[in-house]
Amino acid sequence: MDLFDHQTIPLQLTPERQSSITFWPNWLSATDADKLLDTAISAVDWRADSIKIVGKQIPLPRLQQWFGEPGTSYTYSNICLPAVSFPDFLERQRLAIEQQTGAAFNRALVNYYRDGSDSVDWHADDEPELGPEPLIASLSVGVERVFQLRHTLTKQRISIPLPHGSLLLMGAGVQSYWHHRIAKVKELNQPRVNFTFRYMN
Repeated sequence: MDLFDHQTIPLQLTPERQSSITFWPNWLSATDADKLLDTAISAVDWRADSIKIVGKQIPLPRLQQWFGEPGTSYTYSNICLPAVSFPDFLERQRLAIEQQTGAAFNRALVNYYRDGSDSVDWHADDEPELGPEPLIASLSVGVERVFQLRHTLTKQRISIPLPHGSLLLMGAGVQSYWHHRIAKVKELNQPRVNFTFRYMN
């Protein structure tokens, strides 16, 4: 990996304050990205969770798993995810991303998008246990999907294609003013796995 092969994408938070996204489009080699994709799909004990909407249980349009210190958990949208220990292959990625970004990470939410019908809707990673201004590192392997951001006040939108082996770091304050999503894609049959690393006390 090339420590200097990155882009900085400015993001306006308020008229007085700006943050940024740092993006490494080729953070992993094609060989390493292929191996990570195959390992994750086969080795992770994927959860098929549901969310309650208007009194009905609706399956999440993706599979997921939460990694961290056993005995702890993570809750969002009334879904409680007990932490699973980092397997060796994921621990190696965590340490490498800490070295690359200079930030500490001790938890990871991993999503498996089986095809284009899997998605995640507009949201921010702003749960209180993540702290007031969390840094979120997102590693993507598999088919390229478009990462979309939308400012909560101005409604400005930014789209960033995430290629196989790319790494994206959302800076301080981004979760307070921007929502993000991965939209559905018609006639897409290839998988994608996304690892979002964060820090929790």
